[in-house]
Amino acid sequence: MTNDYRSLVLAAGEKYRLVPIDVSFTEALFEAVHESRGELMHFVSWYYPEYSIEDARRWLQARERERSECRAYDFAITDVQTGELVGGCGIDRIQTKDRQGNLYYWVRTSRKNEGAATAAAAAVASFGLTSLHLIRLEIVVAETNFVAQSVAEKIGASREIRLPNRLILGGQIQHAYLFSLLDRTTESKR
Repeated sequence: MTNDYRSLVLAAGEKYRLVPIDVSFTEALFEAVHESRGELMHFVSWYYPEYSIEDARRWLQARERERSECRAYDFAITDVQTGELVGGCGIDRIQTKDRQGNLYYWVRTSRKNEGAATAAAAAVASFGLTSLHLIRLEIVVAETNFVAQSVAEKIGASREIRLPNRLILGGQIQHAYLFSLLDRTTESKR
């Protein structure tokens, strides 16, 4: 999968395409993060007020290394009409032996409520369960992030458990929910 990953483009509904993200997205990623800083500080652990274009570049470089080791597959959510970076979606923390990973998604503030996160998350989840042959995808969502919880539910993820003190967001300890998507074809083999 790693050799042909750069050319892999996934359809996410009719309005969005998922393109493997790399350092060529540095400026677009920084702009989207900067635009969305008011929301990101409450819902993701990686954002901090001093986030810079160098942080974006370093993250993208690190993700390319993780992709080469088959530990992460990250996609830019792009608008089919304009090519604009709408957000990001991917699978990281892949555990090859146990065939599981973590599904994440986010959408820039100006493109909220257009269905991009749901379309992207569904497409990437399908990619993970079918092409990567994962048997379990987990989604960890802050207890207060109702939009992300809704996306998880819309793509068919099951809410499994409440995780007390699971995240630190904006310096505050937060509870979270664990959602999962399972490869249903493996259930009958138990």
